[in-house]
Amino acid sequence: MKVTLIEKAAEIVGDNQLLVNIVSKRVQQLNHGSDPYVPTTPEMQSGDIALTEIIEGKIIWHEMTPEELAASRAEEAAAADPFEDLAQKAAEMPEGAEDDRVITITPDFS
Repeated sequence: MKVTLIEKAAEIVGDNQLLVNIVSKRVQQLNHGSDPYVPTTPEMQSGDIALTEIIEGKIIWHEMTPEELAASRAEEAAAADPFEDLAQKAAEMPEGAEDDRVITITPDFS
């Protein structure tokens, strides 16, 4: 990854650990076939693409509050079918919505 991109993205995110998590999740998405939200060149690696997307404001992230985290864990524990929640969210999504633009970072408060 290019140092200049890392520095610019770090200024935007404000927390280096959060930046690492965001870039890591986005790189996974890109490596599994997601299309980039920015124009790319052949020499750009997935990390460079993710950083450029952050710099250009193409990625939105949400850090869960302790209350959201607790509610999320309670929902997970109560769910009998792990795919039921995903199916419900997909059904509620407006047609053509791009939910992979939002990356939720789950902090560990334990």
